[in-house]
Amino acid sequence: MAFDGRAGIVDIDEDERTVIFDTYKLKKITGTRVAPILGLSEFATPFKVACELAGLYPGDKANKYIDAGNILEPVLREYIGTHCNAMLRGPLSIPEGSKAAIEEPVPKEQCGYDHFHSNKVFGGMVDGYVQIDGRRDTILEIKTASDRSKWLDSEGGYTNLPMSYMLQASLYAELSNLDRIVFLVGFLEEADYDRPKQWVPDDSNTYIVVKEKLDMAGYMADCEAWYNEYMKGGYTPEWSDSEDDQAVLKYLKAYKPGGAKKKR
Repeated sequence: MAFDGRAGIVDIDEDERTVIFDTYKLKKITGTRVAPILGLSEFATPFKVACELAGLYPGDKANKYIDAGNILEPVLREYIGTHCNAMLRGPLSIPEGSKAAIEEPVPKEQCGYDHFHSNKVFGGMVDGYVQIDGRRDTILEIKTASDRSKWLDSEGGYTNLPMSYMLQASLYAELSNLDRIVFLVGFLEEADYDRPKQWVPDDSNTYIVVKEKLDMAGYMADCEAWYNEYMKGGYTPEWSDSEDDQAVLKYLKAYKPGGAKKKR
């Protein structure tokens, strides 16, 4: 039987609206967790992320949007790998005579789901790297999305990236000692999420966005201070009345020690 992380709960304090837990096993801050920790995400809260980092909450269940992203990440990586020089020569200002190539990431099973073992607080997995003449030059970040209007800029391009994506990719660029990010974005129609294996990237639904990484010093310092206070302190930030936080809280309260054992 798999270990239930909720066994680490010491107390759920209704008055303080916080969960106290044992700190024997903490996860690292990955790119997707930076924005929620800083209160800059519409998809997760500091309380929810704290429960994930403490191993109390396993994360949201997969849905068709998450599944499509996972299925299409290698498809999109192969697409840009096959058309690398044509797609990137202009956006990255690659000199004539130089060649670009895509470096595949180390598989998650081989790296323990972390490409940055040398950092004790921050980690995660990159989608790949862009090499120029055999040297790493740029982080590759692959995204799928449905609502193009949210990405639309004033010039008709799709460069209006969510801050959460910029923080995620900038963290990985910082940890990789690189300064640029190539976002490869595949836009799906709603019907595509029901049949993601039939979706084919082309120049009408897939776009390149090049960004300089954010200055991560302040963001990372704030995240580390948060980590030291809450995660190493063994308690979560206050939960809110949001639907997300209440769903996590319901899951935590449903734990019954020994309840999964079969009755004789």
